[in-house]
Amino acid sequence: MNALPPWRRRGVLFGLGAVSALAHAPVFFFPALVAGLTALLWALDGAARARRPMRAGFITAFVFALGYFAAGIFWIAFAFFSRGPAFAPFGPLAALGLAAILALFWGLAGAAQARLGGRGPARILFFAVLLFAAEWGRGHVLTGFPWNLPAYVWPGGGAVSQSAALIGAWGLSFLTLLGFLTPSLLAGRPVRAGRYAPLLVAVIVFAGLFAWGAQRLAAAAPGEPTGVRLRIVQVDIGQREKWQDGNQAMVRDRYLEATGAPGLESVTHVLWPEGALPLYLLEDGDTLAPLSRLLADGPTLIAGTPRRDTEAPGGTRYYNAIAAVSFPGGRPRLDGLYDKVRLVPFGEYIPFAGVFRSFGIASLSTMVEGYSPGEGAANIQLDNAPPFAPLVCYEIAYPLFTARGARRPAWIANLSNDAWFGPTAGPVQHLNIAQYRAIEEGLPIARTASGGWSGVIDALGRTNRLVRPGVEGAFDFDLPPARPPTLYSVTGNAAAFLFWACALAGFVVVRRRSIAKLLRRRS
Repeated sequence: MNALPPWRRRGVLFGLGAVSALAHAPVFFFPALVAGLTALLWALDGAARARRPMRAGFITAFVFALGYFAAGIFWIAFAFFSRGPAFAPFGPLAALGLAAILALFWGLAGAAQARLGGRGPARILFFAVLLFAAEWGRGHVLTGFPWNLPAYVWPGGGAVSQSAALIGAWGLSFLTLLGFLTPSLLAGRPVRAGRYAPLLVAVIVFAGLFAWGAQRLAAAAPGEPTGVRLRIVQVDIGQREKWQDGNQAMVRDRYLEATGAPGLESVTHVLWPEGALPLYLLEDGDTLAPLSRLLADGPTLIAGTPRRDTEAPGGTRYYNAIAAVSFPGGRPRLDGLYDKVRLVPFGEYIPFAGVFRSFGIASLSTMVEGYSPGEGAANIQLDNAPPFAPLVCYEIAYPLFTARGARRPAWIANLSNDAWFGPTAGPVQHLNIAQYRAIEEGLPIARTASGGWSGVIDALGRTNRLVRPGVEGAFDFDLPPARPPTLYSVTGNAAAFLFWACALAGFVVVRRRSIAKLLRRRS
């Protein structure tokens, strides 16, 4: 690859990165990422010999990551297509722009690798350290976007994913990066037997994770019934049709009809997805009145809805909320309210709004110019259910977001609107991420996602029955029990940082002479 002309080499790197994204949902072909990371490290070995190694390393890793992220999250462009012709031209630009921002972190890792990584076997330790730091950075800087972490190449609810109960998605991500880099040590001639040792260790480690996870799944007891029966309501209405002026009544009627399907008398809670209705549910008498008749002295409605606070300091504020409403005696009563904390850039607010508006780029939000963030993660306690953690849309992508310790909930309600992303990989990736949160926390998740995958995920990340995108109706599920707090929910990312520190220390010990020489040269 390094013998190719620069632009052709960059084209190959971009293509390798794009193919590597096949390791994620919905394909889950993890050898694609093994091959991609191996090729990337070999390309960085060549960059280390360039006249300006840091520049060459940055470009090499940046171009690879640009292909990787562009292919993995291109579904973002579909949100602009769904919004209408005026927004459609910005779709590819937004997807590539976000991919480029995320690729910057990998570019910095590539620059450091080309300058300091060296040529020996220990360089894979250093590159794993750098890539993990890059992934951590893009998952936390500003609002962070921890989507398609390396751990997610292992299907949620499967055997290997069970290790997230011990070390979390971040710990599994580090092991995945390091393990997938070991084949790069097989390059060169002659191929000595010792070069196979790291690869063999990686195979043993992941075989052990698989065996432990398989045993955990096989030994899981059913647990005590919770007594909570959920009705997940899904209505198949396209986004442009849903938000078109004059269609509020049609959307409302479709949700009411599905909610009142036979079997409602055995249901304890009804779940509507994020932004189910194109109106302010808590203010809308035309919706609350029929709900009061339909759910009188019956199930509690847990619904995603926009809301506004007209008495907020400085003027009216708007929130993307989850509301729990019961109807004792046929009268609506607000039992719990949560305002989304982690807002989607451009979807729910415009960062650097003045700059972007000067280019004609507005928020994708259909009802308001932008939402305000809520105060923080919370639990909702209802009379007829154990406490639950409400999470709106991609808040489920953030590990350790739910409360723990004495405030640990008994389940999670994840209400989302995945219809923006159409028939792309986005909704499947979203589901896979939610399954990891269930494993990490040891909590079941009730999930309703317009245009996405809805259903119930048990505390091991398994889904026995899912509602596919495009299917309309009411679907009843019994809420599975929670498991005891997992090791990860208690220790957090301690294991991930321990792995990271040990790998860095190992690299420093092996390369101490070269590092000392470099420091003397710079001084």
